[in-house]
Amino acid sequence: MQPAPPALATRQGDLLCISDLHLGVDKPELTTLFLQFCEEIPAGVSDLCILGDLFDFWVHPAQAQEEPQQTVLRALQGLVRKGMRVWVMTGNRDFALDARTLQNFALRALADPTLLPGGIVLTHGDLLVTDDHAYLRFRRVIRNPLVRALLRALPYSALLALGKKLRRRSQRELQKKSTAMTQASPAGIVAALTGTGVFHSALAPYRTLIHGHTHLPIDEEIPDLQARRYVLSDWQATGATLLLCAPTGNCRLWRYTPAPR
Repeated sequence: MQPAPPALATRQGDLLCISDLHLGVDKPELTTLFLQFCEEIPAGVSDLCILGDLFDFWVHPAQAQEEPQQTVLRALQGLVRKGMRVWVMTGNRDFALDARTLQNFALRALADPTLLPGGIVLTHGDLLVTDDHAYLRFRRVIRNPLVRALLRALPYSALLALGKKLRRRSQRELQKKSTAMTQASPAGIVAALTGTGVFHSALAPYRTLIHGHTHLPIDEEIPDLQARRYVLSDWQATGATLLLCAPTGNCRLWRYTPAPR
């Protein structure tokens, strides 16, 4: 478990968390929605935190010069120029989005998981899906430093083809899985809140878990652990369920619906 960077831990304004935008060439309507969202962020937000899967897939820094990726990154850079800090945690679709690429657009990389003051855990959410053993095995393999180094040695065209192939495979396999298997398991939630495994910290247990990945918005109390869990939704053309956290640590889900244009 990584502690929050000092700039995020000592923020003076609200933290706005979003997740699972899955932006890419196949869904231009979502890019349009996101650009509108960047113009409609509520006053008082000092930090925007993207909890993974900003992009539908990411395999190489060269994608930052292509569309719609460049437009999206430039829009986020525009928020930074206006005084907002933007933090990007990668997800299962865009885990190869590296810190150097983010820095080129004045964006800040955020570790998964990250612990905020007050016992608030931020994570993408795929680590919580502990019943999907096949996916977790694949996750360990594809994120192995040696495998990552071998993949980076491939030509860009080959990486693009591989990324698209893996995305199609993931979509096919997802259709075969039960709903329970694709959601955060009770064991995964307990591990995250009690500080087990990758969630370990001397500050455990924690009181608030915030994540995306599973796409279904949730606001639930967990009495046995004296904790609360918030789940962000994925993005659709009609909007998305986001989360606002005040500097005091009080959080609430917020349904973003774009203003008529």
